[in-house]
Amino acid sequence: MDFWRKLIFVSIISSLFFQSGSILVLAETGEDIQQINDEIAARKVKIDQINSKINDYQAKIKQAESQQISLSNEIEILDNHEAQTELEIQLTNEEISTTDSEIKLTENSIAESQETLDRQAEIMASILREIRVADRVSVVEWFFGTESFSDLFGRIEDLETINSDLSNSLEQTKETKISLQTHKQEQENHLLTLESLQKDLADKIELLGNQKEAKTVLIAETAQSEANFQSLLNELLAEEQYVNRQIANLQYGIEQKLKDGDSAGDSSALSWPVYPERGLSATFHDPTYPFRYLFEHPGIDIPVSVGTPIKSVAPGYVAWVKEGTQYGYYVLVIHANGIATLYAHLSKILVEPDQFMARGEAVGLSGGRPGMPGAGLSTGPHLHFEVRKDGIPTNPMNYLVAY
Repeated sequence: MDFWRKLIFVSIISSLFFQSGSILVLAETGEDIQQINDEIAARKVKIDQINSKINDYQAKIKQAESQQISLSNEIEILDNHEAQTELEIQLTNEEISTTDSEIKLTENSIAESQETLDRQAEIMASILREIRVADRVSVVEWFFGTESFSDLFGRIEDLETINSDLSNSLEQTKETKISLQTHKQEQENHLLTLESLQKDLADKIELLGNQKEAKTVLIAETAQSEANFQSLLNELLAEEQYVNRQIANLQYGIEQKLKDGDSAGDSSALSWPVYPERGLSATFHDPTYPFRYLFEHPGIDIPVSVGTPIKSVAPGYVAWVKEGTQYGYYVLVIHANGIATLYAHLSKILVEPDQFMARGEAVGLSGGRPGMPGAGLSTGPHLHFEVRKDGIPTNPMNYLVAY
């Protein structure tokens, strides 16, 4: 760019700077933004207080679990779990509100960054338009349009400063773009956190319902009598020992029968006994299982409406159909490779002992509603499903194929 073109350029840039005042002008923080920040701070204090109360209930639960198993202790544990879950629901609601507020702040930052970026782009576009116009103006026209030589040389002296300011403005534009990208990523992360918290809230509300129902079932089964509770506990332990012992005794004979009939099939991958439309309400050795203080949860629970057909997960023979205190109506099927499966809380059994089962054939209809025939020790309609390897309970999720 020659000397006179530089002078024209200086004139244009000076004019634009005087008009705009500054290329980078951030929006002022309003009172509403300060209010949101104050709300976030207050919620974080409340979250800390709730966490402290949750820790207190956890200590109470641990203390009760260290004492001798009794009805009063079990009810106390369930009460404390219920209170803890109610606090966790309250905690999650506070975290959701905090995340909502953080999203609002991020949206405001995005709007400010975008506004700044648009303003910078508009000024840069104006500069380019003016330069194009200046290209068409002759040096003579521009020179004689200058009011005085002092004005002319004053602009020449400001040339380096103006060029430096323009360079800074271009750099600020780049920084604004980076800031905008950062804010958008923050918002996406906040939204993911919000979705996770909302799912966690739904799970905790369902858990609270199960805990309340568990206490109701326990009180109904024992009639609030310690003697009845100890009798129930003995029945549960006896049933568990019987199942473990009998599976080990039956496994070899039935497996040999499968091989002799050439109908063993593949038991390394198990089909689902019922479609898990609502996921699982309890997992293997679930730490949130309401009766975990009495016994570990030896399978998975699949919420399903009463009367839904329950299918055999692999080829096998029915070892027995029984009714127990814990399992209610239940069916045991033995497969090849040391695998046995158990289907509990059925409302109706559709098979008989020693019957061969093809994969996908119905063993019974689901149940589990408290008080109905075959429900056993259940807090709501669901299928309790177990996988035993050489008689020992194992995690069914290690065998079930993707649905």
